[in-house]
Order: sequence, then C-alpha cells, then structure tokens
Amino acid sequence: MGSEIPVCLFSVRGTFAHWRKWFTTTSALTYSFPPRTAVIGMVGAILGVPRSELAKRFPAQVTRIAVCPLRPIVKDRLPEKWRQGPPTLDKGRFRAAKMIEPFQENLEVIRRPHYRVVFWHRDERLMNELRERLQQKRWVYSPCMGIMGFLADIEWEGEDVAKLLEVEQADIRSVLPLNEETAKGIDLSELEAILREERVPNEVFPDRTFRHLYLAYVSREAKPLKVRMKEQDKLKVFHLRQLNQQIVGFELCVS
Repeated sequence: MGSEIPVCLFSVRGTFAHWRKWFTTTSALTYSFPPRTAVIGMVGAILGVPRSELAKRFPAQVTRIAVCPLRPIVKDRLPEKWRQGPPTLDKGRFRAAKMIEPFQENLEVIRRPHYRVVFWHRDERLMNELRERLQQKRWVYSPCMGIMGFLADIEWEGEDVAKLLEVEQADIRSVLPLNEETAKGIDLSELEAILREERVPNEVFPDRTFRHLYLAYVSREAKPLKVRMKEQDKLKVFHLRQLNQQIVGFELCVS
C-alpha cells in the first residue's frame, strides 16, 4: 500500500442506533459511534459475506476505515420488554421459560445517528462491488445500526483519495483512535468540543476473540478535534483530497 489510497465515502443514518458495549452479553449501554467491527459487519451485510467469514475477509492489515460524526451524538433511553429467561433443566426436570413474567429494561440508544464512513480494502474487486451496490442501494442483507430492528439508511457520497501524513498538529474530523503510546504523547488542551471517551473492539479474529483499542475520542457535537502532539511525536493521519479534511483510521493505532 502506498501513501495514497482510493477510498469510498458513504453515510449511514437511522432513527436509533445501539452498538452494545463489549463487557456483557445484554448490555443496556451503547458506544457513541460504530466501532470498526460494526462497520465491517455492515459492509459484509451489503456484500453478502457470511458472519463466519468476516474476520478472514476484513483483517486490519488489508483495510483502512474511519468514522466521522455528521450530527451531534444524542443518547436517550428506550424502554424495551424482555422475557424472564430461557428454558432450564433442573435436577433432570425441564422447566419452560416463564413468558408471563417479562421485565422492562431501559436500552440506551443514539437518537437520529448520522455518520460518514471512509472505507478502503486492498481487494479491488471487493471495492468495485461495494461501490456498485452503494450507488444502486442494493444490499444482500439489510444493514442495521447495531440492532436488527434499527435499520440503516445508507447513502453513497462518492470517492476520494486519502494521503497518509505524519503531523504535529491537526483538526481531526473523525473518531480519534489511540494506542497507549500515542495517548501519552497527545495534547488536547486546545479542544473546543465536549469529548466522549470509549474503549471499543477494533479487530475480530476467526476464533471470535477481539483486540480492543486503548481508547478513542469523539466529539459529542460533531466538531473537529484540535490535536497537538507533545515534543517530537508525530500523529499518523489521512488527508482527504476532495473534502480537504484530516481523519484517523482505526487501523493506524494498532499496537
């Protein structure tokens, strides 16, 4: 891969979004943006890639993905009814689920989510097929905003060229993912935005284990993040030629 890569730009929006936090199986909490693992799942749904093959088709070494918030991130609570529990086997006796005892759980959601996704894959045929499907709004499976019932409205925005740079300061328009080393060398004192700090899954492996980011920052108001590096440190960013914006790909901070 050279210092310049051709990228696809598309926006995703919906009525609600919920990307479940990683530390439980039924968490009521959501991330503030779609993690890289959610983006490859969305692209996989568009292309018809089976879930079992996502880890092999979209490893971090062959992709560059960034997520840019396009409107303020507003979180709310959405009441949902859950059933009491699954059937159980107790001392050799089968006990059916008690459907007459549902309970209500407040699910944290993002209202009217809207993000731009910047996507590149080393496989040119995959990129060509993705481009055609996005332009024609033709999916194999319906993409969603984290939960199957929260359908995603996806719009093709076009193509751009992303040039890899190393800079001392930048106005970042995307989520800012950081590894531990970069996090120590970054100065956010000039920020004019309210930050949300997240620790999100960044890569999934074939055995269903995950590698997580050290941390990631995103502006709650969808404002640029004014970043300055301390001393002689450099931050790796992509400069989008046509949009004239600087972004950071999730893969650039893999330790």
